[in-house]
Amino acid sequence: MMRPQRFKFCLILLLLTGCHENDETPFSPVSSSLSTMIPDGPVINEIMFAPLQSSRDALPDQPDYIELYNTGPDPSNLTGWVIQDCPSASGRRYTYEFANTPSGRNILAPGSYAVIVPEKSPLLQESRLQETFPRIATSGARVFIVDRSRFSLNNDMDCVVLKDAMGTVIDSVAYNEGWHSPYILETRGRSIEKFNPLLRPQLQGSWSSSMDRYGGTPGERNSVYLPANKLTRNPSITVSPSSFTPGDRVAGIELHLPSGAYQLGVTIYDVSGNAVRTLAAGLPAGPETRIEWDGRDDDMQPVPSGIYLARAEASGSGRSAILEARIVVAR
Repeated sequence: MMRPQRFKFCLILLLLTGCHENDETPFSPVSSSLSTMIPDGPVINEIMFAPLQSSRDALPDQPDYIELYNTGPDPSNLTGWVIQDCPSASGRRYTYEFANTPSGRNILAPGSYAVIVPEKSPLLQESRLQETFPRIATSGARVFIVDRSRFSLNNDMDCVVLKDAMGTVIDSVAYNEGWHSPYILETRGRSIEKFNPLLRPQLQGSWSSSMDRYGGTPGERNSVYLPANKLTRNPSITVSPSSFTPGDRVAGIELHLPSGAYQLGVTIYDVSGNAVRTLAAGLPAGPETRIEWDGRDDDMQPVPSGIYLARAEASGSGRSAILEARIVVAR
């Protein structure tokens, strides 16, 4: 058993640069990564380029997919729009038509999603997309199914270029596998998502790995999404409820961080400063994380009634923060 850690029991927020307490330097990503683009229509918002596909397991295969989001104030008619990839060594590039037949389904409303995916069947209910991402069936997103034999994205790096019916480039991304969170060991089966659709797509700092349990969020808000006014916010912690009776409820410890990829450590301490429960140690996380405490210690025994401290340590984006909040256990 590890020796209990002790520290002064108080409610503080430490923003660390080196080892200085109460540093006033903002905890934020590189500012150039957060430059916004003009919200004038559909943008590339999520890319699944290295799906889990294996004939050696009993799991359903994920598909490659590209998600679009309409940031503009007006509907966009996607008829005739295409996706292109990077040119090959010979200069050849593939063009994927996904809305070449005029239809009312090609209209992408403001604030709506479209998903472009390769499948054998033209029916969503028979698709790998719905099998591996079941929420797509009720998301309301426009799903464009293209020829599975032709559509694929490279697993290490590639381009995704969105062009309208006139051949004008609307958006483009040149991704590579290094855009994933550095704290996730296995990134296959996870998409990369933008923190906010308005962020510049060409910058690595605009993207990170999906933190959703399915590995992606096609047709719905990204798991790492933050409103534009919170992209550079200071870290904070909340506990709800701050007083609870174990067995009836749990305490939800929520961490609110600026855009970026993080590793988290979360520990519960008693009033004497003894560590009683480790809830997370090196946990990969995005800007919003919720961890629950059931009022038990590391031996899964109920802790006595009293005041406890939730202490979270977050590191990422070249900075680190220590966040603390009080929890009352009432039996």
